[in-house]
Amino acid sequence: MTLSIKNLDRTCLAVLVTVSVICGYLAVSHVAGQKRQIRQENELLSQRLSDLNLADTNLQRLKEVLDATRTELESLNEQIPETAKMGEFLKKVDSLMKERKTALINLEPLPTVEEKLYTKNPVRLIFEGSFIKVYQALHDLETMNRKVVMEKINIAKSGKDQECRVDLTASIFER
Repeated sequence: MTLSIKNLDRTCLAVLVTVSVICGYLAVSHVAGQKRQIRQENELLSQRLSDLNLADTNLQRLKEVLDATRTELESLNEQIPETAKMGEFLKKVDSLMKERKTALINLEPLPTVEEKLYTKNPVRLIFEGSFIKVYQALHDLETMNRKVVMEKINIAKSGKDQECRVDLTASIFER
């Protein structure tokens, strides 16, 4: 069995072509596998980025809710503080009476009443002014940033012409 040079060349050429095709196939398949892996990694990164953006949006919403809750809590703390802060309340009442041009005749703190969750500090106020001024002063008392509950109120005609005299028991609270 003698191989001729021609047959040997053909065999070598066939082996060379086969090896080239196999190497080409392996290279293409390796590149395709890498592209598929890169595409999967990109999809995973894109999914994680969208999840991160969603988490950031949720975090911002939670911060807004927390800020709103904090503001509401501060407002409630102003309405019913830890201590009565009677001096601040009396200053506000005095400035309110001066602003509304009503005459504050008497301001008498009454004994405190301790409840389970809060302490009630009643204050008796007697003041005079025109009906409009009295109404405005009462409205200001009801709408001030402190929680004020008017328990007893008596409005009568004063000795002066067109004037009303108000005898009021209002309560402020402390925790």
